[in-house]
Amino acid sequence: MKQALLFITILVLLTPESKAQKTFSGGLLFGISASQVDGDAQYKYKKPGLIAGTYVLRPFSERAALKIETYYIGKGAVLNETLTDGTTVQVFKTSLHYIEMPFLFNFEIYPKIEVAAGIAPSYLFYAKQTTYRMTVPYFQETLKEFDFQPTGELNFYLTDNITTSVRLAYSLFNLKNDYMSTFYNNNLSLVFFYKIK
Repeated sequence: MKQALLFITILVLLTPESKAQKTFSGGLLFGISASQVDGDAQYKYKKPGLIAGTYVLRPFSERAALKIETYYIGKGAVLNETLTDGTTVQVFKTSLHYIEMPFLFNFEIYPKIEVAAGIAPSYLFYAKQTTYRMTVPYFQETLKEFDFQPTGELNFYLTDNITTSVRLAYSLFNLKNDYMSTFYNNNLSLVFFYKIK
């Protein structure tokens, strides 16, 4: 997988420009994710997380381009219960902190509207799980360091420099080292892009 990603990056860098192609552009991105972990017997996108990073865009034509992003994203799951007396209790919380690098192919379907699809390799650098706010020991050791998520999104150009994106990403493989249990990241995200160049 690493060799394939390296090949794609080199191919983009070395592809000669045609008259329709432009130079690289890029900028900053930030947003919020709503996530859940499929396999923990819970549902709904209840766990919010921040997204912050950078991106570069390489056009291939007037309507198609490759976008490469690098950012931090918070994922996980949470379950809160309300007791009969009105008190809210946090039953459990899973916090997953990733560095993610999606490779997305963008295609314009209408002026100022694009669809995009690709793969998002992720590196898990920190994980924590609590039950009733008590830390579960050795939780990070039960998870794989790398995740690969097929990703689809819809982009809207708000101005020449600001774009917003709604995207869905889902783990391709089980995140657990123990194959008797399953964990799959399931994320909805709203991302804003600010073009610098």
